[in-house]
Amino acid sequence: MITLTNLQKRFGELEVLKGIDVTIEKGTTAVIIGPSGSGKTTLLRCLNLLETPDGGSISIGNHKIDFSGQKVRGADVAALRKQTGMVFQNYNLFPHLTALQNIMEGPITVLRKPKEEVRKRAMDLLEKVGLRDRADMYPHQLSGGQQQRIGIARAMAMEPAVLLFDEPTSALDPELVGEVLRVMKDLAEEGMTMAVVTHEMQFARDVSDKVIFMDQGVVAEMGTPDEVFGNTKNKRTLQFLNKLNTI
Repeated sequence: MITLTNLQKRFGELEVLKGIDVTIEKGTTAVIIGPSGSGKTTLLRCLNLLETPDGGSISIGNHKIDFSGQKVRGADVAALRKQTGMVFQNYNLFPHLTALQNIMEGPITVLRKPKEEVRKRAMDLLEKVGLRDRADMYPHQLSGGQQQRIGIARAMAMEPAVLLFDEPTSALDPELVGEVLRVMKDLAEEGMTMAVVTHEMQFARDVSDKVIFMDQGVVAEMGTPDEVFGNTKNKRTLQFLNKLNTI
């Protein structure tokens, strides 16, 4: 489903991604962990081309882009980006639109789908994230956890092949984290392909199929939750997990 080959990204002289090779199979959840500054969010943003890689290639489904020394066509960017739905740290909902309108906006304006069809799908998604009764509320009337669940529904409304989560609970009060993680767990159990950058180690242990530990722009370790959390021999992984009191 997702294949990254020798993916590289620089910001000026700073090399943030130093040749990433990762495969995420269809219907699985990959959790990306690591210290701040390790390149996790940059990797995720490269996946939907919010950041343009400086080298290597990205394949999602049947769409592939090679970034090694050739100009990338806008049509190729649009085709690859259409495969992904992004859920951000800070919700990024339109403040002047209701919860329902936030979910409907993309399918109507981008996908050009009929309004009534989109409305029905949006209401189904609100039901799915447990917020059908909040359809007519504006973002300022919702808690952070509710706003993030609307963000997940909005991403799903575009019918992506892959959902990308950039630390989706980091801006939430602790008591609101669980409601967002429950929605994500349900999606994983339904076979949604997901790549998740998170500091929620229990979620990574319980829900992921693959754990990717990044450090200083490289994949320092990759394996199942049991391999990474329960049986790692990697000194840097051990150091990171010990600091979080997860082993």
